[in-house]
Amino acid sequence: MTLEEGCLSLKLECALRDLGFVEVQWRVIAHAGLFFVSPVGFYNFSLNDDLLGFQLSKHCPVAMEIRADCKILPTAKRALDLAFELSP
Repeated sequence: MTLEEGCLSLKLECALRDLGFVEVQWRVIAHAGLFFVSPVGFYNFSLNDDLLGFQLSKHCPVAMEIRADCKILPTAKRALDLAFELSP
């Protein structure tokens, strides 16, 4: 799966749940409860890079880098489910 497919997957999950998301150039950042969800890849340089997973973080991922203190989940559905489960 590529980053482009990950972005489309996250947009679809947001549409199904009536959640908001923001597109910054080609990147997608979803707001779910207290958390932000975004697709991350190994390099994050282009849409054709391989998808590593979906990062769940409390801070908005501006630099789109993989952070050590954030969880990475395999699917957008699982990331959004966990975000709402952990939010009060």
